[in-house]
Amino acid sequence: MRVFIVEDDAVKYGRLKGAVLASGIKEDDISHRVTATESVAYMREHSVDLLLLDVNIPVRPGEESRRGGGLSVLRELQRDETIQRPAYIVGVTAFEDVIEEFGGEFDEHLWTLIHFRDGNDFWASQLALKINYIRAVTSSRRFSDGKTYGTDLAIMTAVEDVEFAAVRRLPAGWQPLRLLNDEARYITGSLELGGRAASVIAVNAPRMGMAAAGVLATKVIQQFRPRLLAMTGICAGRKESVRMGDIIVADPTWDWGGGKIKSVDDAPHFDPAPHQLDLAPDIAEICRDIARDRQGLNALRDAAVGTRPPYELNAHVGPMVSGAAVVAHKPTFDSLLAQHRGILGLDMEAYAIAAAALGAGRPRPQAFIAKAVCDYADKAKDGDFQDYAASVSTAFAMMVADRALRLP
Repeated sequence: MRVFIVEDDAVKYGRLKGAVLASGIKEDDISHRVTATESVAYMREHSVDLLLLDVNIPVRPGEESRRGGGLSVLRELQRDETIQRPAYIVGVTAFEDVIEEFGGEFDEHLWTLIHFRDGNDFWASQLALKINYIRAVTSSRRFSDGKTYGTDLAIMTAVEDVEFAAVRRLPAGWQPLRLLNDEARYITGSLELGGRAASVIAVNAPRMGMAAAGVLATKVIQQFRPRLLAMTGICAGRKESVRMGDIIVADPTWDWGGGKIKSVDDAPHFDPAPHQLDLAPDIAEICRDIARDRQGLNALRDAAVGTRPPYELNAHVGPMVSGAAVVAHKPTFDSLLAQHRGILGLDMEAYAIAAAALGAGRPRPQAFIAKAVCDYADKAKDGDFQDYAASVSTAFAMMVADRALRLP
């Protein structure tokens, strides 16, 4: 990603450059000019992804800084088609009255104008979010070499007002992200994971079920090439094995509707033929290790939102079966034990996520599904613990991602 800084104040330039470097941009990808005419000449010869433009700069070499001098660069960009226009433009000024005077021109062209202050670093946070946004967009266009990852973590959910709401509460500085010819509404941000600022993409499926989840997971992988693909949220649990709020990491997962319906004594008979997909061994061991951490699980429970069940939080790594229908009938759930006697949970998407990751082109993500129990798939199905379950599953997934991103 190439960043071009137009700034005549040496101290201010140093701080802007430092903020850009802190956002993960390499020094070789940062260019600098002082005046409007020099900047225009540079962009005739070079393409840049992000232009950081001081609003008050000299127009020509040897001149004093001029109020609104940077606007001449923007007007020249609009007028002269020989100039390679930056993909994104961010104006920078230390003066509130400059924002009042020229902010409307930036808004008119959907550019950003940030207020640079010596006394705080809020401007640096705004700049970091913009760089993360641009990185996510540009990353989605460049993957074809079979080895380059573009995003550290992608998070998927299937219920917007419960599961995706829990993801939005993560302190990622989320920004909306829209891609050309793609109706999906992504959000992008950054989280401290793996000992560094990790790039994160999140998206909610348009509806529940394996079809919608599989299509969206495939798009996410192709667009962003994440190292990790996580699905969080809520699921049904097997009452004899797990309790309300318990976290289940799917290993293995399969479609319980896969098989053959044949005639036996003139009656339909279903012969299941499950195709089970296992969790990657490294990820499975990380999940088991976190599940053994009683102090860590207690902290997740204490920090969770929503109504807490009246007992401690546990996490399990075990079989989770997926199906096309919501199940609120315990005999139906119990009948699935014929496919695997160790079933812990039931959902509508896990198998599709695992299958999309396995079937993706290289580089493939490591996929894992971590959901928490909010009902027992019986007639007592209700939503009392949905917010809590979504909250703890999301937090657990972030613990997994933190350790997984440290792996070589």
